Amino acid sequence: MIKANHFSDLSLPDQDILIDHIIFNYKMIPSINYQQTAYGLIARFNRITGADMGQQITSQCFMEAMVKAGYKAVPAKKDVIPNWYFNVGRVQYI
Repeated sequence: MIKANHFSDLSLPDQDILIDHIIFNYKMIPSINYQQTAYGLIARFNRITGADMGQQITSQCFMEAMVKAGYKAVPAKKDVIPNWYFNVGRVQYI
């Protein structure tokens, strides 16, 4: 499995899969939601896409995709691994 550190590291089809996932599964809200992190949203994305995506994405890559989809991103400063918060509504985990 190839690790994608940045959104541009993904193939065009994988970029589309990730952006479509964001558009169809998340709702933009006016304020930053400090209950949802990139790390948690990536885990949800991986559960949904399973083996369909041949690349592992980092929090940085996911943040870049969220920003490309129109979301705001704020760094989670207390995390050891770079992580992000977004203006995304509550997400139901499956």
